[in-house]
Amino acid sequence: MKLVNLKCVYFYSPVESKTDGEIQKRWKYKDKKRLNKQDDINELDRNSAGTIDYDRTKLLIDYDINLNKGDGVSLKEIEIDSEGYTIEPPQYIVIAKPKIGKKTTYTCEIYHGE
Repeated sequence: MKLVNLKCVYFYSPVESKTDGEIQKRWKYKDKKRLNKQDDINELDRNSAGTIDYDRTKLLIDYDINLNKGDGVSLKEIEIDSEGYTIEPPQYIVIAKPKIGKKTTYTCEIYHGE
């Protein structure tokens, strides 16, 4: 089965730094790839209360990429400063990446900051 309707997805890795005793998380641009954004919703997308969680999205790909749990993901390009860090945080954060056969499904949740 071939994946279709691919969307350009931008990846960012978290970089924590300590400034004046406070830990700050910044996001460094990592890569961009074309992935399939899964728009269908099924019974497995329901939370424990029985309601569908629309704060999550799933991205599918059928080859290995450098995207890990905890990385940031955006469906739109984010402006980057001269050091390679984003001006604003990414839209989503990867919370799981199960692999079934050749396909990897990245489950992403809306990122609300710290």
